[in-house]
Amino acid sequence: MERIQLSVANVTGGLPQGAAKSGLSLAIGFFDGVHLGHQEVIRQAVAAAREKGLIPAVMTFDPHPRVVLGHGSQYDGVLTPLEDKLALFEELGVEAAYVIRFDREFSEVTAERFVKSIIVPLGVKATTVGFDFSFGHRGQGNAEVLKEFGGGELQVQVVSPVYLDDSKVSSTRIRARLAEGDCSAVRRLTGRPYLLKGLVVHGDARGRQLGYPTANLQLDQSYVIPRPGVYAIEIEVLSDAGTAESRHNGVLNVGYRPTFDAPGGALKLEAHLFDFEGDLYGRQLALRIHSFLRAEKKFESINQLIEQIGSDSARAREIFSVKARD
Repeated sequence: MERIQLSVANVTGGLPQGAAKSGLSLAIGFFDGVHLGHQEVIRQAVAAAREKGLIPAVMTFDPHPRVVLGHGSQYDGVLTPLEDKLALFEELGVEAAYVIRFDREFSEVTAERFVKSIIVPLGVKATTVGFDFSFGHRGQGNAEVLKEFGGGELQVQVVSPVYLDDSKVSSTRIRARLAEGDCSAVRRLTGRPYLLKGLVVHGDARGRQLGYPTANLQLDQSYVIPRPGVYAIEIEVLSDAGTAESRHNGVLNVGYRPTFDAPGGALKLEAHLFDFEGDLYGRQLALRIHSFLRAEKKFESINQLIEQIGSDSARAREIFSVKARD
């Protein structure tokens, strides 16, 4: 998939050489979480491309506009950082991704300027957007404005919301479910387990001393972190190219380690890989979170903690054993 970087400079100084493509069917949105609703928008854009002989493409923004504009404390972190989103777009059949650098200057671009200086010059023939799509300075543009400033040459398709369990699928709903540790709901809303990626860094080796060595994860991006607690996870040990060198099941502790650490400490992510031997320091891991096992708690003794870790591991193994039989 081709990736083209855009910024406000493209609006005033022209599109970068080699960026413009004639005949695009373009899905537009931030698409945080790439949930079922987002997937439907992108699928319809890809379908329109095939029907009309156009190139299926996506236009997205980085970072999240709410981060730049300071609206909404619940937007501390993202569900799908840019590189994760691009990989998911490609899986959905997208052939070109236009990534607009969202900053204060870009936030001042009017809806008319956005359409006439970026969308039209890119050779966009058809656009697909969600039902709540807005764009331009202060979000003054919508699907009708997009059609108006497209000069009658731009087809605009609006996709209705997707519902699950009688409620609209949304990024806000996913964030709420993660805050509750409801991994099964997140998987149903997105079609996949929640993903975290990060680098294994040195810790205090306490897990090894307890008989359950752990990989201490330093996240690559500002992910939304699920509720503190213990989870059943799948782990991929990644190569330098980002491909999986090996896959393992395991457990993840998200929390503050109250048995050992004083209150007010930093949140830690510690993964124990089943049936793994070797050195993971400096390696990249991808964690797919499947099931919430229990809340974090303080244990009265080390032996109680060791017994609980054993119980958590046994339960996680059973979960994955059932999944394998299914």
